Amino acid sequence: MRKIVLLLTVLIGFTLPVFAGYFDLALTLGTNVHMFEKDLDPSRMKLAWGASVGLTDDWELDVQVDTQVVPDFFGSSSLSLVAQKALLGQRSTNSAVAGVGINTLLGAGLMVSPYRTDGTLGISHLLLTLTPVTIGSPVTGKRERLFALTLAYNLSNQKFALLFDLVKYDFYAVGTYRDYR
Repeated sequence: MRKIVLLLTVLIGFTLPVFAGYFDLALTLGTNVHMFEKDLDPSRMKLAWGASVGLTDDWELDVQVDTQVVPDFFGSSSLSLVAQKALLGQRSTNSAVAGVGINTLLGAGLMVSPYRTDGTLGISHLLLTLTPVTIGSPVTGKRERLFALTLAYNLSNQKFALLFDLVKYDFYAVGTYRDYR
């Protein structure tokens, strides 16, 4: 039942941008490691997938699902919603002119997961995230995000955890050079 609720939440998150104004839309694929909460989340490696929606020239909304891969394939999942700001300049200009090719992202959000002391699905963490290096932009059609660190505060046990994304790839479907010919 929890997986169905999580999947429905992700699908709703993917369809919301269709009805709102946005600069760009990307599909995201990468890795994730959840550290310092082995009692709540025993996984070692997760597949990170989702979407990134450009809200303005320097703000974006990430909807990310982290699905357990090791040791139990698709054993558990979490959903993160994070609003991020580009710190080094425009991430997109909403035109054929590319934004800043190398950037840094700072963001905040929340996680919905079963990683709570009672094990039920709900809002489990407050997130503060820093992605020190992004290479690429929506206009070029792809972007790599490297070494993202997320400080996660667990609301149920009042402890901090750390999420680490070694690399995430954004493949843009909307807002690329193809849209401005």
